[in-house]
Amino acid sequence: MEWNSIWLSLFGTTDYLGFNMGFWVSLVVVALVVVIMNVVFWNMKPYSETQSKEN
Repeated sequence: MEWNSIWLSLFGTTDYLGFNMGFWVSLVVVALVVVIMNVVFWNMKPYSETQSKEN
């Protein structure tokens, strides 16, 4: 699939602020991974010693 041609037909350019669209797509992907990792981390229950002794 030609992502450049699709992007070009939608927005009329393949760059924004001097950066290629690949930069912006990768930036968004990394930001989403960071947000998901933080949500998972902050929703984990803390480890306690009583849980490990019961097993």
